Amino acid sequence: MPIVEEKYDQRRIDSIRRSLQRESDKGKPRDFEVIVDGFKVVPRTNDLNEFDEYEQEIRDNTRNVSFLLFDGPGTNRNTRYSFSFQQQGQQEPPATLGEIDGVIAQRLAERDKDYELGRLREKLQEAETQLTEAEEYADKLQNRITELEQEGKGRMLKLGDLGASILMGVLRNSARGSDTGKALAGLLGIEDTPSLPTAGNTEPEGFASYQKQEQMLDESTRNRIALLEQMQQRLDERQMVGVLNIIGYLTDNPGQIGVVIELLQSENHTRA
Repeated sequence: MPIVEEKYDQRRIDSIRRSLQRESDKGKPRDFEVIVDGFKVVPRTNDLNEFDEYEQEIRDNTRNVSFLLFDGPGTNRNTRYSFSFQQQGQQEPPATLGEIDGVIAQRLAERDKDYELGRLREKLQEAETQLTEAEEYADKLQNRITELEQEGKGRMLKLGDLGASILMGVLRNSARGSDTGKALAGLLGIEDTPSLPTAGNTEPEGFASYQKQEQMLDESTRNRIALLEQMQQRLDERQMVGVLNIIGYLTDNPGQIGVVIELLQSENHTRA
């Protein structure tokens, strides 16, 4: 059983501990014991958490601390590292006490650092969890925004269909017997309503003059047709759809018509 005797040196003890730590990290923990003045303060174990327990047994009159490192789990062969606080025949209480105080202070500082490091790791984990939850919530919000946008588009299309149906109804009523009405109806995709044959009509089909057909329409219908012609001449397809959407909205909400008129009058006064 080899014995290594030295004067107490905290750096040498730390070196022994690091050696045990390296072997433990490799998956081969090594058994050890710690003895203070012949008293076994740490029985044989391979748990490094118990290595520093000897510090609680250090006193002003402590003479020796020994560390036994066993060769293997199934043998009692070991190497003994013995550290004396006092050399034989000499008394150095002040120096010994100072070294002990320094060791204790160093160990306490290291434990405080380990505790603080553990707290920081916990806070980092909490922050990462909160970040993940925030990202998931942001994704849900974005999906909801997309759904609302799609619903809004569908609602505008329905309003456009409603406005178009209103104008198409006017065209269907005016299209009968009017080339102008038929032309507008065809432009908006309205199927022409076939005319019933008139008894005694000897003119060829479709031969009626434009002037005669205009006379068959009442003034209100002619005004509507004229308005549609102006819209088709001045507005593109996108603008036409916008007008239809506005008409459809006002049809569903007639109470807003006065508001729109007031806005238009205010705009005209501002420009003037």
